Amino acid sequence: MRGIQVIVVAGTLMAGAVGLKAQEPFLSISEPPYIPTAQTEWRSLMVSIAAHGAASGFDAWTSWQRPERNSLLASNGRFDASSAYRKAGIFAGASLIEVLVVYKWGKKHPWLARACRIANFTSAAMLASAGIHNLSNRR
Repeated sequence: MRGIQVIVVAGTLMAGAVGLKAQEPFLSISEPPYIPTAQTEWRSLMVSIAAHGAASGFDAWTSWQRPERNSLLASNGRFDASSAYRKAGIFAGASLIEVLVVYKWGKKHPWLARACRIANFTSAAMLASAGIHNLSNRR
């Protein structure tokens, strides 16, 4: 029985080795390595902008008609529609500048897209924590 197993394994190995050439390496070194396309960078940048926008909206929703300490957003000391418009404008302006900077200089400096993603996710975390804080302080 042992002899039959050895013959089967040896035959399988020889049959698989028939297609290999001695001069050709098993793994081709001449093939260029896989480099992800720039689309992946754009997708992750857009996801980070969406996270920042969602967190900004959540913070605005939890701040609605509440006292506002930020003098840039405060309208008569409260967060109202004009404050929400300002907050949305600041978010839209920052996002537009990020996209334009990454579009213009992103291929030459790939760290720009990474820095924008980190900044967006950090801002999203800070705004989400501010919104959670606002929810916990409701009266």
